[in-house]
Amino acid sequence: MSEAIPCKSCGNAVSGLYCSACGEKVLTPDDHTLKHYLGALLNAFTFADSKFWNTLKAVVLRPGELSAAYMDGRRVKYMRPVAFFFLANFIYFAVPLFETFNTTLNSQLHNQQYSGWAQRKVEAHLAESGRTLEEFKVLYEPASANNAKLLLVTMVFLLLQPMSVLYIRKRRFVSAYITASFELMGFYLWVATLALGAISFILLSAQQAMGAAVSDRSVDELLAIPLVILHFWFTIGIGRRFFVCTWLGATWRAAAMLFGLQFALSAYRLLLFQATMWSINA
Repeated sequence: MSEAIPCKSCGNAVSGLYCSACGEKVLTPDDHTLKHYLGALLNAFTFADSKFWNTLKAVVLRPGELSAAYMDGRRVKYMRPVAFFFLANFIYFAVPLFETFNTTLNSQLHNQQYSGWAQRKVEAHLAESGRTLEEFKVLYEPASANNAKLLLVTMVFLLLQPMSVLYIRKRRFVSAYITASFELMGFYLWVATLALGAISFILLSAQQAMGAAVSDRSVDELLAIPLVILHFWFTIGIGRRFFVCTWLGATWRAAAMLFGLQFALSAYRLLLFQATMWSINA
């Protein structure tokens, strides 16, 4: 048995590699080698960490497993759902390619349930500022893109509302519903936004290179069916594994969550419009 040594952080006696009181690792000569630092650098830039890959595989292949493990106290193998979400949020924020959750001014003014109200707000701004609609659009679009990424975390709590209603009393603690909502939004970001968005970008770039015309409508049509399939895959899985529903119960709740997702997106777009108008007027 190795001799116990005091922990550098809390002073507790440590007889292994990790302190049982605070979790601090006991440094070894290997921790100071070039190989160790290169490995840490690789992890930082490629996320080549077992927790990340375990978490990603669980969320994609076994939806609901991450939330169930977290709430059951099995937390060593996986990242926390909130950390998994914010890592995806960071990549989404940092890469200009991804703007799935942004909404153009044209869409805000013509394609939303509140578009009539939005038109009046913009008309009032134009009358007060003396700007033309085109001048306003030049200001609005980049401000909206930035705000969309900053406000993305609000989608977690907007999705929490329909999820709490559909699975009411399936879990004892409110934190369970918040955890599941972070996993759901993490899935949407990693799979439906980052992975599917990158694939779509490659395909559409290839179409443009061959001279084919690509419109916003064609992009929406291209993504519609895969997004619905991914939604059902995840929500049925989380219903079965985390909320312990029957197949029938998980399936009808997954269908209902499509309307819940639409509610969350509409509320998010309204919030995005208001935040962008405020930032322009400030």
